[in-house]
Amino acid sequence: MHFSHLVPLQIGDPPVNEPLGPDSYGYYIYDSGDLLYGVAPYYNWIEIDDRYSGDGDYLNNLQDGGNNGDNSVTVTLPFTFRMYGTDYSQITICSNGWIGMGDTDMASFRNYHIPGPGGPSPMIAGFWDDLKLTGGGRVYTKYDETGHSYIVQWSRVETYQNGTTETFQIILRDPQFYFTPTGDGEALIQYHTFNNTSSTTGSAQTHGNYCTIGIEDLSNTIGLEYTHNNSYANAAMPISNETALLITTRGSTIRMRGDVTQDNIVNLYDILTLVDYILADQVSYLNPYLADINGDGNVNVLDVIGMVQAVMDY
Repeated sequence: MHFSHLVPLQIGDPPVNEPLGPDSYGYYIYDSGDLLYGVAPYYNWIEIDDRYSGDGDYLNNLQDGGNNGDNSVTVTLPFTFRMYGTDYSQITICSNGWIGMGDTDMASFRNYHIPGPGGPSPMIAGFWDDLKLTGGGRVYTKYDETGHSYIVQWSRVETYQNGTTETFQIILRDPQFYFTPTGDGEALIQYHTFNNTSSTTGSAQTHGNYCTIGIEDLSNTIGLEYTHNNSYANAAMPISNETALLITTRGSTIRMRGDVTQDNIVNLYDILTLVDYILADQVSYLNPYLADINGDGNVNVLDVIGMVQAVMDY
């Protein structure tokens, strides 16, 4: 008796609307442009800066006044976070836009390729660059008990080289509530204000090369580099304001066009939902890949007709 099994095989480099990865451990990075995938994140800013109506805790012991002022602090997590198969109860938060797992006294400002020997390991680089906390820049944390997550926000920080403002968050999700095949935790990175301006100038670069975003393991040999020196992986959508990344070991199936309700089936309920959104003039809230049935760049009554034809199979 013979059996056959179809194995999906990626030929060539993945396009920009595909997730980055997996690395050899199993991590992917999905961006908010990966609309075909159910795991793809949506940007949904959670403000925790108390100067902007947030209710986070200001890390007033984390200071970085600029040149040689780099600093990091270690905090205890409200839950155990697993990364690359190892459990951690603490993380190190650096003024220079990264999180290290466990306790480290490093405060690396000069960003390198990852994975690699530069910087802490393991690490999550949200915006690894030479940053400073002058001019109103602060770092906040918050345990979101309802959302089962721990939020670290670099709020209105500045790049050392050009003084441009960056505001972003790394959100660690409790693995007891966000399940993955490996049991590792997920990290959501959100970019409120993104100005990647630390360019190479002259013959020497003292403050890193633009920013580095990605992850690496304890050995510095396994990881995913989303961007470094303003060069992006083929599957990586360039970051801009109000975008998001999800780091996870979850694979993802491609969404079905027309599955507006995202319940993995296209039926009458999807038609009624699409009609409701069109009548309420709220089509911007829909996933454009799922709702734009005819692919003309607009969501309107023509898509309703197309969906009816698909459901009725004519």
